[in-house]
Amino acid sequence: MTGTCVHSCKGLCNAIEVAEHREQETIKEYKGYAAQCDYPDVRELLEELVRDRERALHLLRQKRGELQVRFAMIDKINESFA
Repeated sequence: MTGTCVHSCKGLCNAIEVAEHREQETIKEYKGYAAQCDYPDVRELLEELVRDRERALHLLRQKRGELQVRFAMIDKINESFA
């Protein structure tokens, strides 16, 4: 992670954002290698790695969405006391 974690995930989590970005870049890179690869076993391995990274990216996005909902609920609760 290039930046330090501020331990205040309200509205934005740097760790998840950085991880998402890296997964996207890795997927793009592996897909490029697979498209150029002539050896079936290696191409199949790269395609499997792409699927694994896509699952990881999906989990990261899902968790980010959950956090956004949680923070929105906390905001509404706090607003009700104001």
